[in-house]
Amino acid sequence: MSTQFDVLYLNGHYMHCGEPMGAAGAEMRTIHGSYVSERLPEALGVYLATRVLRCACGFQMEIPDQDDAVPG
Repeated sequence: MSTQFDVLYLNGHYMHCGEPMGAAGAEMRTIHGSYVSERLPEALGVYLATRVLRCACGFQMEIPDQDDAVPG
């Protein structure tokens, strides 16, 4: 028999296994795309700052880091 746990966002904290998940690091991810156009550059890049959250059980997930968001 397997047990499945979901992630819950409650009172500003991500919860897993009934406990708040803790920060386990940060990353900077990039996404690049290429295309051909006369008016636009050949490649576009998107940069996304993320936070890695980890549960005591070892489960981890990566979420966008809103603290590093640039106002638009």
